[in-house]
Amino acid sequence: MQPNPILNEIRKTRDDMARAAGFDVRKFMDTIRDRERAAAACGVSYASPVPASEESCTVREDPPKA
Repeated sequence: MQPNPILNEIRKTRDDMARAAGFDVRKFMDTIRDRERAAAACGVSYASPVPASEESCTVREDPPKA
């Protein structure tokens, strides 16, 4: 498998942020929420995940009977 530079950068950023938070999940998430609030104050918006009740589903059709 070829190395993916985008994934490598994401993982490095995540590791740097975790290290800065002392590997404390609460501090890590607080940092992320603070960044999101600061970005929102500058007009950045984020897409919300689709609620489970609105997820699309695939309907499987039975093959035609011969």
